Amino acid sequence: MKSISRYLLTENNLAHVVAYFLLSLIALFLIYSLIRSTFFKRTYKGFKFTTKKITYIAMMAAVSSAVTVVISLTLPITVLPPVRMSFEGIMIKIAGMFFGPLVGMIVGLITELITIMFVPSYIHIAYLLLELGVGFLSGIAAVSQKWTGKKKWLTFLVINLFIILYGVIMVLITSSYDQNVKIFGAEISPDTYKFVFIGILGASLFVIWMVVGVFLVIEKSELLEIVLPIILLCVITEFLATTLIGSWGDSSFLGIPRDNGGYTSILMVRLIESPLKILFNTIILSTVYYILRPLVKTK
Repeated sequence: MKSISRYLLTENNLAHVVAYFLLSLIALFLIYSLIRSTFFKRTYKGFKFTTKKITYIAMMAAVSSAVTVVISLTLPITVLPPVRMSFEGIMIKIAGMFFGPLVGMIVGLITELITIMFVPSYIHIAYLLLELGVGFLSGIAAVSQKWTGKKKWLTFLVINLFIILYGVIMVLITSSYDQNVKIFGAEISPDTYKFVFIGILGASLFVIWMVVGVFLVIEKSELLEIVLPIILLCVITEFLATTLIGSWGDSSFLGIPRDNGGYTSILMVRLIESPLKILFNTIILSTVYYILRPLVKTK
């Protein structure tokens, strides 16, 4: 396990593994959709490129790009890739939630390419893969919502199981690492890695339970049918894509050398931000989704 841990946390190998995993899922999804649409046309209920839906795709990609460009001109700090990704991701997630994985990936790809053309910024393959992954995972979360239907507590169970499983895997990986990492100038020993993961994932669970508890206290449990799938989306995209793949681009962008932690130090920084980002993204996405849902017809 020690050799596996050292391999994954050296340089950007963990990000590479996750990126290959996501690309494999995307490839399997595309093959499955192609087979279903070719040989099972009568029963296939996948996405069909109607004029209306193409218009929605163009609109969401345009809005996402325009918002990012305008904000970048107003607030120069948003030129930095880690900040820019946050603004781009909102409409990409909305597109995936409404229209599924394929459209989420298309909007993510178009948004990233257009933004790069108009906003001078650091270009790295990790950020392109990040947007593709966010779009794909957003669509998968929407599909899971259809599977669970109104069984909102099943979605809640999936959220908790995902965080626990993610935590177990990451603790196993980090507990065998044997190099110190600097975070905000402070050197952290390998023995504390697992406690950082446990603490942050515990904080994330606390935030999620707190949100659910607030809805139950104000007697708005029916809104959880909207909020819980969005929480699931935010959790999966944050921990799987933004944290693991985004740290690859950030470490290259900041030029952090390997002997100062490199990828692992950025991974820890992004992980520390996760609970607040999950809460913020849930509030924003829930509001936008609740407003747009009556206006956007996906059928």
